[in-house]
Amino acid sequence: MSDARTFLGVMSGTSCDGVDAVAVRLHGGPAGQAPVTVEILAHEHAPYEVAFRARLLALSEARSEEIARLHVELGQRFGKAACSAIARAGIEAAEVVAIGSPGHTAVHLPPTTGDPGATLALGDGDVIAEWTGCPVLSDVRARDRAAGGQGAPLVPFADACLLRTPGRTRAALNLGGIGNLTVVPPEGPPMAFDTGPGNMLLDGALARATSGELSMDAGGALGREGSVDEAWLREALAADEFLSMQPPRSTGRERYGSAFLDVHWTRLGVLSVVDLAATLAAYTVECVARSMEQFLVETPDELVVSGGGAFNGCLMTGLAERLAPMKVVDSESALGLPVLAREAVSFALLADATLAEIPGNVPGVTGARRAVLLGKLSYGR
Repeated sequence: MSDARTFLGVMSGTSCDGVDAVAVRLHGGPAGQAPVTVEILAHEHAPYEVAFRARLLALSEARSEEIARLHVELGQRFGKAACSAIARAGIEAAEVVAIGSPGHTAVHLPPTTGDPGATLALGDGDVIAEWTGCPVLSDVRARDRAAGGQGAPLVPFADACLLRTPGRTRAALNLGGIGNLTVVPPEGPPMAFDTGPGNMLLDGALARATSGELSMDAGGALGREGSVDEAWLREALAADEFLSMQPPRSTGRERYGSAFLDVHWTRLGVLSVVDLAATLAAYTVECVARSMEQFLVETPDELVVSGGGAFNGCLMTGLAERLAPMKVVDSESALGLPVLAREAVSFALLADATLAEIPGNVPGVTGARRAVLLGKLSYGR
């Protein structure tokens, strides 16, 4: 009897650029217990329109009514993207075992001394289930938080499934709004932590400098033309307290959103657009490199990059030069996973693990007291 089973993963990251839904067929496993291979059936990217993205970016100032509406509206968008992925894969909803969705992080407050912290994810799992007719595991960060963890990063569980290679240490870097690094040794648990900003500072600064005309450095074209403000880079890196924090650690828009730019805009705001793009791309690259130098005992053989940042040639070239002789490659080339699909695939694997009653968090990564089953189940039709 075939062990093949079909799952979907749905993801909306801190870049607030859209929904990624991926349909996968898993063979082997279950995830986390035995080797598993991932067959990509379909990947659907549904970009957010400008007005909706602006609402997500303004979540830190939103009233309760707006948060409640976004919880429903995101669920609808996740459900619609999942339906599109199911149709593109040429399968029926009844074939889908479950959909894994972490939701869209509205607030992420890591625990500190005397403060347990909090995380709030939007995107109602019941709405997704109603749209698709499929069972949905949503709000997957909450149980790790309840067990004393940060609720992030969670993709290391899946990275261990995807990257484990005898005799080699491989690393995965997701460059969404925030940079997330996972290091997978030949055996034993993975190590993972947030490196700092991914695209968040770069996107926010370009939008601010151009009054919203630009929301990103497409392909890294601007950054490759510009020059880095080395003086600002040195001073800003030295002043960034997050970079000296020991793992477990995670961060978000609360640190690297508008508040960071407000502090530094006197210096950054006078730069040309191309120099601004080059300087903030260099900031991201340096955060990644310093994190690896500071916290890794062994240098990985390979760094597999995914997320929107993998499309930015300035970032990818900067990483390759800064981390040489380490091999830097995107997830499409290394794993056959589209760069915008890797995180969604991770949550499909987490759904597989939860339904098999296998814990999906890595306590040494999140800081949780123990390994726990992740997600809340919404039944299909």
